[in-house]
Amino acid sequence: MQEFKNWKEFINRVLLDSGHFEKREQKSKNQTDTEFFTLKKNPQTELEVGYLQDRLIYCNITNPTVPGYNKYVEGIYFYANYFKENDFYGDPALEFNEMNRNGILSILKNGLSGKEVQFVKNNKVLKSKLYVLESDPKFNYSYDFTGRNFWNRLFNQRIEKMKGIEKREIELNKIFGGI
Repeated sequence: MQEFKNWKEFINRVLLDSGHFEKREQKSKNQTDTEFFTLKKNPQTELEVGYLQDRLIYCNITNPTVPGYNKYVEGIYFYANYFKENDFYGDPALEFNEMNRNGILSILKNGLSGKEVQFVKNNKVLKSKLYVLESDPKFNYSYDFTGRNFWNRLFNQRIEKMKGIEKREIELNKIFGGI
């Protein structure tokens, strides 16, 4: 593999050379530099990459058709030991080294996995169940987009049981299947 000086050079070369992405925007806020890339074949799919000085803090894929997944990745960032077996945590952000480059490259090559099950009424997603753990296909994250407070969600009718609800399943690899 070609030698790279830092995360920004590596990410840009991998994404742009793949021919699947184009850079849309770049901005800085406080200590974080952020770059935004769009997927050419599906411009709604965006990759937001954050750099904290010389480290990679996050690399999030979003698309408005999967609001549950977008909510899931919101606020997720890498720890120093993210790709290290049996030592997942550590300081925030990834160092630029071979193990971490290979881990990020694997994520970008493999794309997203799992599915989002949406409960829709009048073309608006009211609730989303996100299944992202291959090791436990029944485990899910649930997101309510109705704005109802806790007590209303607890004691009122479940969204799945409401009249006129349409159930949609979206495979996440259709949003981003990898480079």
